[in-house]
Amino acid sequence: MKNNILILGATGRTGELAVKYALEKGFAVTALVRNPDKIKMQSDHLTVIKGSPTDIEDVRKAMKNCRYVISLMSALSDKESFSFKKIEAPQTLKKTMQNVITVMKENNIKRVMTLSSIGAGDSYPYAPWFMKLMMKLTNFKLVFEDHNAQEELLMQSGLDWTIARPVGLNNENAKSNLVVSYDKTPKPFKMSRAQLSQFFIHQIDKPDYIHKIPILSEKS
Repeated sequence: MKNNILILGATGRTGELAVKYALEKGFAVTALVRNPDKIKMQSDHLTVIKGSPTDIEDVRKAMKNCRYVISLMSALSDKESFSFKKIEAPQTLKKTMQNVITVMKENNIKRVMTLSSIGAGDSYPYAPWFMKLMMKLTNFKLVFEDHNAQEELLMQSGLDWTIARPVGLNNENAKSNLVVSYDKTPKPFKMSRAQLSQFFIHQIDKPDYIHKIPILSEKS
């Protein structure tokens, strides 16, 4: 379908909201997920494909008939991210983005948006002190290495990309005021996943943030 969005990370806290909101706004959605049983929604416009975004053949299968791609993947689980026990970096975001870029080019698909975080890339100076401390002490460092890797891949891809860097996320209802910045630490340092998911769906077919990396926050 001409308005079909492939959403990666559709069973995550933000991804689940993005799928629901996209369907409400009239998009068709394809969700590539490891465990289809976690998708509770049912719709004639929702296609669920079992697989992994780190497997390029699964990505090829999922991207058929899609026009847009949104990646809402997490680098690590919360437990792994904030653990002091060192682990080998799985590089989930980097591997996923390598596959996404390859398959998008194979299918002449141009528009892609991905979830990153304040603190990644050149936004590191605007991350609060406690985030920087966690990067030094825990596996949070691996999360940002993975964010940086996927950002670099996208910026060099030649695609119509947008990289969103939200601040601290919560599960509250969306407020009316989305705050967009590029060169400062937002105050308050919070944003609802509902607002974030709406940003992705609102902007997927618009040019406003193509080749831009906005820092996103929210205020009442």
